[in-house]
Amino acid sequence: MSVAPIIPGGSSPASVGFPVAEPSRAGGTAFTQMIEHLLEGTAAQDARASQAVQDLATGKEDKLHNVMLTVAKADLNFRLILEIRNRLTDAFQEVMRMQY
Repeated sequence: MSVAPIIPGGSSPASVGFPVAEPSRAGGTAFTQMIEHLLEGTAAQDARASQAVQDLATGKEDKLHNVMLTVAKADLNFRLILEIRNRLTDAFQEVMRMQY
């Protein structure tokens, strides 16, 4: 049985920006690959934000709104990773409270 993803416009998860990873032969799973991809993207966005702030401070960039957008994107990515971590921690604690 195949379950279609619920995404507006009928697009695939990959076209929306979510990586669709197959389990690797080395023991990795699609979830771990997705988290690694998210972390790499967050690190890259953070580097872009730092560079944009530095460019603004040195006078290479004169459009404050572009810098603010870049910093806001980095902040949003960080908050997403933080929320994923919090949810995973809560789920782990809930599993540990289960009796068997």
